[in-house]
Formats: sequence, C-alpha cells, structure tokens
Amino acid sequence: MPSKPPSAPLNVGVASPFELVLTGLSAMLRRHPARVTLCGAPGQDGQLSGLDVVLYDTAALDPTGGADGGADLDHLVRANARVVALARPQEPALTATALERGAAGVVPMDASATQVINVLERVARAAPGGTRSTRHVDARMLLLPHDLTVREFEVLALVAAGLSNAEIAERLYVSVNTVKTYVRAAYRKIGVDRRSQAVIWCTHHGIAAN
Repeated sequence: MPSKPPSAPLNVGVASPFELVLTGLSAMLRRHPARVTLCGAPGQDGQLSGLDVVLYDTAALDPTGGADGGADLDHLVRANARVVALARPQEPALTATALERGAAGVVPMDASATQVINVLERVARAAPGGTRSTRHVDARMLLLPHDLTVREFEVLALVAAGLSNAEIAERLYVSVNTVKTYVRAAYRKIGVDRRSQAVIWCTHHGIAAN
C-alpha cells in the first residue's frame, strides 16, 4: 500500500465488536475532517476498500468476550493493512498480542483525538515492511501511559496481579534478569521504587493482568 501524501486526510476504518466504541470513536474522529475521513469498518475478510489505516479494538482478540479471537486482524494483516491497536489498559496482554500479530502502532482508550490521529498518521505514512515482532515496532507508533513500552506495561500488570519476578519470567518466556530490567525501567517511568507502590499506581490507573 503506497504512503499517503502529507497534505491529504487519511481514510480511516474502525473495527470493534462494540457499537458504543464504534460510535464514540467515529464521533471523535469526525471532528477533524482536515486530517481524517472516516470510512467505516473494514469489509469482510479484511477487505481494505481504499483505507489508509485501521483503528482496531484489541477487545476483538479476547474470545471469552464473544469475539472471534482476532481472525479479522489476521485478515487485515494478510491484506497488508496498516493497523493501529486500540489498547485497553486493564488488558495489556491483548495489546502485546495485537502487535505480535501485525499491528504497527498502539493508542490507549483514554487518548485524545489529536493523540490518536498523530499515531494514525505516523503509521499510515511510514515506510512499508519490517518484522512483526514488538521489539522492532517504532516507538513513535506507540502511545502508552508514561512512555511505557508494551512489555513494561505488561510486566507492571503482572506485578499488580501479585506475580513474583520468577512467575512473570515463566509467563513471558524470558529470564528473571530480563524481568528485573523491565521492572526497574517501568518503576523509573511511573515514579515509584517499591513493588507495593507499583501495585497502588496500577490500581489507580486501572491496570490489571489479563
């Protein structure tokens, strides 16, 4: 898919299993017609229909909520869509899953319209190609609280759930030393220095393990 000229508004599709989310996002984006043209949801089997970028609700990745487990995301990625994941802070594992499966950016549910559109523009106008691994997603395409990375965000959620560093390492298939590195970085960014403080911070910000 060719990059969008900088002066042209983006053709944006919104995908969510919830009508309330679709309605709210649509109303928010329509207030910025110079930057965004809302084109509705992607078609069946990930058909792009001229879309430059798709804002994808990560709730669709949760099969326990009656969603399809992300089959539509897989269709979009196979069709070379540029996808930005709409992240739910209380479900960081879904955000990580969206990135691993091909999303190129992330915005949280509480982002402003300007913040959302900034990330949509960066993703839509970025050079195509690259790996699907979250380790290589351009940080400019992410918008998480306090500049946390996806992995730091996920580790914080697991800390809040009461898991030890060893248990987090087992859950994420990394070493304990790697977990400690993520924990230190996350603590520094959110301004705490003890586990109990991190749990309180997560509780106040609605962050919990999926």
